[in-house]
Amino acid sequence: MAKLTKIAMNNKALVLFPLPFQGHINPMLQLANILYTKGFKIIIIHTNFNSPNPSNYPQFTFKSISDGLSTSKDKSLNLDTTNHAINFMNKSCIDPFAVCLAKLLEVEPVACLISDALWHFTQSITDRLKLKRIVLRTSSMSCIPLYAALVLGEKSYYKTTIKEELALMTKMDIEKIYKGGLEKAKAELICNMINETKAASGIIFNTFKELEEPAFLAISQVFQIPSFAIGPFHTYFPASHSSLIEQDRSSISWLVLTEFIIYPS
Repeated sequence: MAKLTKIAMNNKALVLFPLPFQGHINPMLQLANILYTKGFKIIIIHTNFNSPNPSNYPQFTFKSISDGLSTSKDKSLNLDTTNHAINFMNKSCIDPFAVCLAKLLEVEPVACLISDALWHFTQSITDRLKLKRIVLRTSSMSCIPLYAALVLGEKSYYKTTIKEELALMTKMDIEKIYKGGLEKAKAELICNMINETKAASGIIFNTFKELEEPAFLAISQVFQIPSFAIGPFHTYFPASHSSLIEQDRSSISWLVLTEFIIYPS
């Protein structure tokens, strides 16, 4: 793992709020390490569900909040359905998160909140507390204009602009998504995510501009907020300690004895 070398503290704290799922916790903690080396104090607010292990990150301050999943009386709630779980937590976490963030602001200056883009409820809380919010989008930039078009139902957008903007997606990919429609829970989540991202102070992407430049330009025009493509984060700091899945290393001994390996990407 890369060595953490922190420069002088700048007397500002950053509050980060990762979504408690595998593809979201890792990038957020990698970003936290990057910002820590720039002199920021890092405070991680996290849910009890899939909480990170604070002992793996002694340089950060961790604050846990209730997510309501373990205490919910809703028998229809299915954690195997991720969209439903995220929609549920975007409601159940409102009060615990607001209380936690307000207490932090009482004791020290906080520069801004960096939340996962899918934590859309946090925008209204930061507005009320007069704190800037920057969102972290952990997946491809190319899906953002597509999601925005799906939310707006702009069918003509698919036939013209989107083909040029989303160079990494084929016409068949786009039409398949459009014709398939959106499951209700996913439509609700995407709609709220897009609307509250537009209200944020900026977007951080775990990718780099040259890889998805058409989408980067489209996002800059549509959202009209600063966009920061500063990834991929794993090239700065691997996140082995934050994995929610136990790594299978059984193949390593075989690979060591192998002279040639062909890796199709």
